Amino acid sequence: MRILVVSHGFPPHAQGGAEIYAHEHALAFAREGDKVLVVTRESNPAREEYSVREERRHGLTIAWVNNTFSRTASFADTYRNEGVRRVIAPIVEGFAPDVAHVHHLTCLSTEIVRDLAAIGIPVFFTLHDYWLICHRGQLLDRQLKVCSGPEPSGCGACLGTAAGVGAGVYAAKSALTTMERALPSAVTRPLRAAGALVEGMKADESRERGESAARMAHMREVAAHVTHFFAPSRFMRDRFIAFGIDPARITVSEYGRAATPVVRQPRAASAPLRLGFLGSLMVSKAPHLLLEAAAQLPPGSVSVELFGEPVDYHGDASYRGQLAPLLSEPHVHVRGRIAHDDVARTLSNLDVLVVPSIWPENSPLVIREAFLAGVPVVASRIGGIPETVTDGVNGLLFTPGDEADLRRTLQRLLSDPALIETLRRGIPPVRTLEDDVAAMRKAYADATAGRTPRRRLAAVVLNYRTADDTFLAVRSLLLSSQPPDDLIVVDNDATDDCRIVLKSFGERVRFMASAFNRGFSGGMNLGIREALVRGAERVLLVNSDVILPHDALKTLNSELDRHPMAGIAGPVVLARHAPDSVATMGMNYSKTTGRMRHRSVGERFAGTTTGADTVDGVSGCLMLVKREVFTAIGLLDEDYFFGFEDLDFCLRARASGFATIVARNSAVLHEGGKSMGAESPRRLYFGARNQLLVARRTDRARGRLQSAARAGFIVALNLAHAVRARGATLPARIAAVGRGSLDYWRGRFGAGDPGTGAAVHPRKPA
Repeated sequence: MRILVVSHGFPPHAQGGAEIYAHEHALAFAREGDKVLVVTRESNPAREEYSVREERRHGLTIAWVNNTFSRTASFADTYRNEGVRRVIAPIVEGFAPDVAHVHHLTCLSTEIVRDLAAIGIPVFFTLHDYWLICHRGQLLDRQLKVCSGPEPSGCGACLGTAAGVGAGVYAAKSALTTMERALPSAVTRPLRAAGALVEGMKADESRERGESAARMAHMREVAAHVTHFFAPSRFMRDRFIAFGIDPARITVSEYGRAATPVVRQPRAASAPLRLGFLGSLMVSKAPHLLLEAAAQLPPGSVSVELFGEPVDYHGDASYRGQLAPLLSEPHVHVRGRIAHDDVARTLSNLDVLVVPSIWPENSPLVIREAFLAGVPVVASRIGGIPETVTDGVNGLLFTPGDEADLRRTLQRLLSDPALIETLRRGIPPVRTLEDDVAAMRKAYADATAGRTPRRRLAAVVLNYRTADDTFLAVRSLLLSSQPPDDLIVVDNDATDDCRIVLKSFGERVRFMASAFNRGFSGGMNLGIREALVRGAERVLLVNSDVILPHDALKTLNSELDRHPMAGIAGPVVLARHAPDSVATMGMNYSKTTGRMRHRSVGERFAGTTTGADTVDGVSGCLMLVKREVFTAIGLLDEDYFFGFEDLDFCLRARASGFATIVARNSAVLHEGGKSMGAESPRRLYFGARNQLLVARRTDRARGRLQSAARAGFIVALNLAHAVRARGATLPARIAAVGRGSLDYWRGRFGAGDPGTGAAVHPRKPA
């Protein structure tokens, strides 16, 4: 089975309960032979925003998406981030999961769920906290009071500045962050102060309420696309049923844990009671309650071990100051964060674990870790905790937020030394990880039973005065071992020749006649739009003078499956007049010079090499494109009309996170030069104009002098090509290059006319 795991963080960078659970589940599935792709988030200011880093570890493939929020432009961007969505979509599409299991979406994008549902992937969702209901995830308002969650009309009680300011504030904060990254550390202090000032601006309460209502409505829609929810506690299940989840779509599923054998350290009767806290030192987990209660107990009667690091609560660092004096007490020992592998041994050295949370915890993993180590738990009577800790049986419960009640509870343990052993004997068996994973696997199997996932593929063939060649191209597609689901022919010709020759194919071909010659990009765009409307998940662009061997499309499609980061794939293109000679194996492009070169031209094609190469671009005569690429960057740029639109499209896709590959085991035959004529001066016109255009649009950051030098090099390159070219006269060829260059600087694009300089799209180069 191919399983996609989505988590807002992942070890070793993140060590919270949800992250550890997601990690252990993923490893368990991988050990059983499943293919597992983990999509998660990291925050690295040194890396480009929304870039993806791939890692392979212990049988897992992990895609780390970088999101530092430096490009966040609105409150909605904090939960439905389009930048994150654009880079994740092609990874998921390429992996082709059978099922997806979402553990958390904060810092990623809720659109992931909707995109998965759109392609028919069952989505399972473990509810580790209340984030779908509550922006802060813990049902605590800004006064740290437990609330029931936002009303449908919005309440804004816990959103704060994030939702109460306009786009201008987000833009200012983003600009300050960008400047801070670019400047030396010695001069960034004023910028940090300015950033804090921006964050601290007064929020508009009406805006907060509106943003809260919009978020609530959006989350209900996202939840509707989830196949099934798992709630680790009945409390969590009931809360989400109240939110509107159908009870049949949510199951209580207790966390499973992998047991680690430990040897408990005996405690001398005269030794202090060893109390422990394991987790983030943050206000919602309330370690201060333990420290305050312990400080009121008889001197020397207890020692407190704190395992964790301070964590600010939604940007509020004031809790550190509250903790500081409590941490200096002689009976308090701050041990810092520990590796998860050391948790069992660490807990075995305690007498009691204290979980003093003030937020309605779901079902803390740390309680199960303590039980596995044979350690009773003293915990707040809140949320799902009482479902695991039974007062007087395997632990003791106290009133949440009540330091005096916690102190009285701890005093019971001091007054009755035998109570700890009684509680230890009451610790129940902890559900095993194996049992948990087996139940998940059954749920996955039930959801996928009888389902044969298959991506809908459409092919678009473009004709212009090449009816006979178009017939051959269409026939080769229909005879493919994996023929397209939709075959669309766009006719840029004013005659009826193409329609007539395709009649024999009947309804297997969707014929579209253009009102005029729209060029390669315009004609293809007509077909692409039709393909997407018909639900195509991949679109094959085919020039009329291409013939596909029987398995070419199948192998190209399979190679795209094997490369999750790729959004575009092209085959090896062979010359029809010399089928063993390579015409192109993709393009190499230099931003410095603006020069494009086809790879391996003229080399002999052996046809035995497998795998794929990542390239800057592939020939538009045949390219396979994932739907997500069109969603992210749009269609082909019609300013080009003829030539370089394929390279421009691939470079734009790469800028949005999609790689372009050439499949070495897929080859097609291409004639070339049919629609315009191989020796027509018009080719030289479009070549010069469009090469200048693609250079300008793919590298905007160059200085004027460098841009001018590059433009001069491109013009010289095209003049040299004109001298060597055949057809027409040398003056006519030189003049075509000149007119193309001049129209570029005039901003005249589209069809153009080398004789008059007229253009369909008079625009300045973007």
